Amino acid sequence: MRDTLAPLADARVRPLLVGHLLGRLTPGMMVLAIVLAVREAGYPYAVAGLVAGGHQFGVALGSPLQGRVADAIGHRRVLLPDGAVYLAGSIGLAVALDAGLPGQALAVLALAVGLASPPMTACTRAALGATYGTGRDRERAFVLTVVNVELGFIAGPLLTGLLAAVAGGAAAVVGAGAAVAVGTLVYASAPKDVATAAHGRLSAALRPQGLVEVLGAPGLLAVVAAYMAIATTFGAFDLFAAAVAEGFGRPSLAGTYIAVIAVASLTGGLFYGARVWTGTLRARMRRLTAWFALALVPVPLVAGDPVLLGVVLAVSGALIGPLNVCGFQLIDDLSPPRGRAEAQSWIQAAVYLGGAVGGVLGGVVIDLAGPRPAMLVGVLGSLTAVAVLGRSRALRDREV
Repeated sequence: MRDTLAPLADARVRPLLVGHLLGRLTPGMMVLAIVLAVREAGYPYAVAGLVAGGHQFGVALGSPLQGRVADAIGHRRVLLPDGAVYLAGSIGLAVALDAGLPGQALAVLALAVGLASPPMTACTRAALGATYGTGRDRERAFVLTVVNVELGFIAGPLLTGLLAAVAGGAAAVVGAGAAVAVGTLVYASAPKDVATAAHGRLSAALRPQGLVEVLGAPGLLAVVAAYMAIATTFGAFDLFAAAVAEGFGRPSLAGTYIAVIAVASLTGGLFYGARVWTGTLRARMRRLTAWFALALVPVPLVAGDPVLLGVVLAVSGALIGPLNVCGFQLIDDLSPPRGRAEAQSWIQAAVYLGGAVGGVLGGVVIDLAGPRPAMLVGVLGSLTAVAVLGRSRALRDREV
């Protein structure tokens, strides 16, 4: 465990990791906060999925361009203004929810907020990859980013439930916006270093013909597609958890279930990072994704028992951390040296886009057939990812 935490003793990366930790509260809060606020305002689940999906789709659209610009002009010059705009947008969305705007208008506003989401995770992993290169030091640092993600999904939903219970869902939306704004300030306090500095020019970064250039790196598109498929699980689960918890008469239980998965993922990630594993990163990621899909199958079957459901979710969650440790290193290996943040941003875009698709599909399925079938969206998505990782010739060729 001490070796895993070693990067926190490095003054070059400690503010990056701490800022990332604070910023990761927001993804753990925002979707659930939106769902709770929309339901509190009397809208159906289909609208909740539409608005939450609008936010996620906005993040998916904005992330690659934000990462490209961060590579070109430096991380601070992107993250700081993004944090301020995102907080202002969150306040605007909360006001619109309280005003009872139509669902379509709320979805458009949520999309605009998502566009300004600071690419904290992409920048952090890009900086860590540039600082440590390849090997065990990088793996330990990436384990800590996975830990940060899961801590965000532990504390974030619990904080969202508390804010919603005390001050209402709209207040939870504002709190989600504030968390990432504070995180960007901490990230910007790191010592100036080549890992976070400018590597190009803004004019070159905004060239229309180059906006998807990084995706041309061999194998990168396959991993992006795999992550998008996996992420449909997360979008569907947010709606599933809210619906199941509402059925139990305990809406705040949704945050607890999300936190259970995050604790399990954090534990699995730490365990995975403490050992040296054989096999290529692609093969390990594919195997872990297959196990994850298998672990999701019992979820609909135990949805009527709140305790047993928590146990099954913990089993599936324990596979997410190790899966991500492999996946994020694989992306770093595939990315061009001057395009690390953009490459990681494409993964973030894939996760959010997949989450948006899963959320919209999950909301519709819940309204038509109840919450149990909604998790089949995630099972099918994860199996699709297994197929993509197995059939990608570009990824297989890199292993020769």
